[in-house]
Amino acid sequence: MADGAAQYIAQAWPAWPRLFQALAARSSLWAVCGCGREAVIDPRPWVGQGLTRQATAQLESRLRCLCGARRVRLEIRGLAEAPSGGVGGIHVFR
Repeated sequence: MADGAAQYIAQAWPAWPRLFQALAARSSLWAVCGCGREAVIDPRPWVGQGLTRQATAQLESRLRCLCGARRVRLEIRGLAEAPSGGVGGIHVFR
């Protein structure tokens, strides 16, 4: 644009990963809380609800952490990116 402002296409921005990408071979869905807890999340209940095209950011409010957090960030990781420390304590709420 002439004035330097950015113009975004609504369908392409923001480019959040979609749930179906976590179903790919050698991929996994991880929840990462601000308190440091990490846990692998099984996406099958959400797939059963027909949410495969949903952005992972829109599913973050469906997670709860033992620390009391009512929203936990979701990441799609490869199998080699599994954390070496303790995991668990994050659960799917709905």
